[in-house]
Amino acid sequence: LDEPTTGLDPQSRRQLWDVVSDMKAEGRTVLLTTHYMDEAERLCDRVAIIDRGKVIAQGTPRELIT
Repeated sequence: LDEPTTGLDPQSRRQLWDVVSDMKAEGRTVLLTTHYMDEAERLCDRVAIIDRGKVIAQGTPRELIT
C-alpha cells in the first residue's frame, strides 16, 4: 500500500488502520509506505527507513524512535 492514508480525513484514516490491523491479525503480510511515524508505530512490526533509494535504518518502530 503506497501511502494509503495521505489525504484522508481523520475518521477515514482510522478506518483504514482498522482494515490493515485486521489483515495483520489474520496473519497476512502488509507492505506499507508512509511518512507518518505514528502510523508506522501503530501498524508495523518492522520498519525500514529509505533515503535516496537506500535503506539507512531498520528495526521495530520503538527501536527507531529511541
